[in-house]
Amino acid sequence: MKKRIKWLILPAIFLFSACQFFLGQEPDTGPSEVLKSLWNEFYNIHANLDFRMSFNNDYISWYDVYNNKQTGYALKINPGMSEKALFDICADMLGELKDPHVGLYAPGLGYSGYNTGSNEYFDIDTARSYLNGYGNAEYKNFVFGVFSSDSGIGYVYINEFIDEDPKTEDQEWGRAIDHIINSLEKTRAVVLDVRNNRGGDNYVMEYIAARFASETKDYCKVINKKGPGPNDFSAPVIYTIKSINKSLGYTKPVVLLTNKNTISIAEWFTLALKTQSHVTHIGTATCGAFSPRKDRFMINGWVYSISPGRVTDMNGKNYEGIGISPDKEEYIIANKTNLSDKQLEEALKLAAHME
Repeated sequence: MKKRIKWLILPAIFLFSACQFFLGQEPDTGPSEVLKSLWNEFYNIHANLDFRMSFNNDYISWYDVYNNKQTGYALKINPGMSEKALFDICADMLGELKDPHVGLYAPGLGYSGYNTGSNEYFDIDTARSYLNGYGNAEYKNFVFGVFSSDSGIGYVYINEFIDEDPKTEDQEWGRAIDHIINSLEKTRAVVLDVRNNRGGDNYVMEYIAARFASETKDYCKVINKKGPGPNDFSAPVIYTIKSINKSLGYTKPVVLLTNKNTISIAEWFTLALKTQSHVTHIGTATCGAFSPRKDRFMINGWVYSISPGRVTDMNGKNYEGIGISPDKEEYIIANKTNLSDKQLEEALKLAAHME
């Protein structure tokens, strides 16, 4: 049975004290033990250490990060160091993974997480300037409309797949996609834009993705790390995009637009739609952060987030740290100086010639 997965790449605020989670004898919380324990947790639980470390130019493995005799993080610890200094070393060590789903939080010291560092500029207001009447932003997380230069081409921007309002945990907002599709029924193609979409809830994502599916297709497999061994993984869970009645969905040509800041469940959305023959993916490769994010307590009460899941497409390809490459790459995008969006312009040009 599939699990409902909900995550967003944002620092969390934790309100519980460590004493609520530990029983019995207090652990040694000296600097050396704190760092070693954190390193060991990642050694045992992170599902993609080998993939992540393959992009590291300074260390050959996660083992090497801690144990290297010249530059290992174990050498950076001294007994009298301040909490701030220890926090910075722990954060720097986790940063070696370059994983946006990995972060560290400590009360009074704040949050540290990996920033993708992408220089791809995107501005929704610039994108809206291409739409008739500046588009419609009536629904939360959506902007939609038709292009001023070609009213036969529709546009839908999805900001994220989550509603941060705690009063709407059932994620009712996602059903607005049905009204949006209905408003675009006379168009002959749609540009579906998930640039800078940083994730959310897979339940909502699959609901929206299904509206653009002409066929029911399995789109990814997930195995979760269950133990310290390199092969200690759970049985795979398969995720499926389900097509709906064509009168309720949009199965005419779709141009899917992504960039390096398309992250997490938005990448699952990309995987799902790439199984559909009427969808063409352009833009730039997605971020490459697929695992659900899990928060755990350290022995000293700090909190870290980790990636315990390995996600692949149905052929077993792992895009962790790489991202999903588009069918057609368009790297030059919105320009701050002339207020143009070259990526969107290419998407519109492609959509205009699709049947």
